[in-house]
Amino acid sequence: MITSIFKAYFLRDFRQNMSYRFAFFLDIMSVFVNATTFFFVAKLIGSAVIPSLENFGGAYFPFVLVGIAFATYQTAGLTSFSQSLRQEQFLGTLESILVAPVSVGIFLAGSALWDFFYATIEVVFYFLVSIWAFNLTFNHVNWETAAVSMALTLSSFMGLGILAAAFILRFKKGNPVAWLLATLGELLGGVYFPTTILPGWLKKISDWTPMSHALQALRKSLLTGANFREIQSHLIFLAFFSVIAWALGIGAFWLALKKSREDGSLGHY
Repeated sequence: MITSIFKAYFLRDFRQNMSYRFAFFLDIMSVFVNATTFFFVAKLIGSAVIPSLENFGGAYFPFVLVGIAFATYQTAGLTSFSQSLRQEQFLGTLESILVAPVSVGIFLAGSALWDFFYATIEVVFYFLVSIWAFNLTFNHVNWETAAVSMALTLSSFMGLGILAAAFILRFKKGNPVAWLLATLGELLGGVYFPTTILPGWLKKISDWTPMSHALQALRKSLLTGANFREIQSHLIFLAFFSVIAWALGIGAFWLALKKSREDGSLGHY
């Protein structure tokens, strides 16, 4: 039953997005342009080992590639649920969906399936372009730690995404959770540069951002073959953060849903 529901959501979004093939082409071209841009930035820096990158293999291009590729998951996690809600509000179908014999959790998860699948396509394409066009190699990958790191990364951002969806459900416009986390992730998460170069007070804030721990775990797994003991502090942080984010997200969403039903604003946009 649940599998068929998820399949229906996925096929609906797949057909809708594939009807805009030019948009898909532009997204893929953006991946190529981003990878090319940072390849030449890395060429400018040179091939010398950078001390602040020694924990991640020493080279800038693979470091930044992992950052910009997996930042796609942050975007998907923070926006997919809220965008699904906004779409249903605009179409006037949100109230009918929420009274249908499908739980809110299944609705949210099903609505986000395509976004995370699409994000995965972009991540894979980042690596394929870099391997094919720029001869990037990954000789020290620990697939087990990388898989666990990716799972905890997705879980953390999905929890935050549900919290962001609660704000959209209640206030319709404005998404402070998504804006704040995206900003912190870009600036303090180490997407483009190692967080060790940040001033001390910013480094302390960075240590509490999920993106920082996610990228450190992923980079060490993919670029240096780190084992579980070497990245355990990052995995533990992500695991605790994920539990807290899901609890806050679900609690906030149900509160927003209750308030919206009480004042009759559930279907307003």
